[in-house]
Amino acid sequence: MWWFSRGLLLGAALLLAGCGFHPLYAHHRETGFDADLASIKVNTIPDRQGQRLAISLRDGLNPTGARVETRYTLDVELAAQREDIGVRPDGTASRSQVALTAKFTLKDVKANAPVLQGTTHSISSFDVLTDNYATVVALHTAEDRTVQDVGDDILMRLELYVSKHRSAPAAS
Repeated sequence: MWWFSRGLLLGAALLLAGCGFHPLYAHHRETGFDADLASIKVNTIPDRQGQRLAISLRDGLNPTGARVETRYTLDVELAAQREDIGVRPDGTASRSQVALTAKFTLKDVKANAPVLQGTTHSISSFDVLTDNYATVVALHTAEDRTVQDVGDDILMRLELYVSKHRSAPAAS
């Protein structure tokens, strides 16, 4: 019976390979470089969280820092909010959350028209401690988590868009 389960597994793998299935998170090249993703220019995003997000996006889109002609520009608007969600008996906060919402627009440089728009949202919570320094560190860590989550979601959406709209390879 072991041969039947292996045969079934092999048959499923062949069917998936035949339909063009490939894992989204797989690295298809040793370098991790994708010229179509690298052709996306991330415009300046205001504030400290925007700066961290822009750096994360640039590193994700073009990890090698190669010079590539710009085909698209990416505009991102951030909105951050902090809210106390836990209160001690004395009325002070015991737990807070940081919410970050990003609206992004990918524009084609030649047509100067939006080709992809979206919104992504992330929430991260942290303990508010009696030590102010520890609370500030916890707040910054929560902000870093939300920026990373938002950046990962935007990168995944850009990868999906680019995989469906690949540029034609240059003729040799």
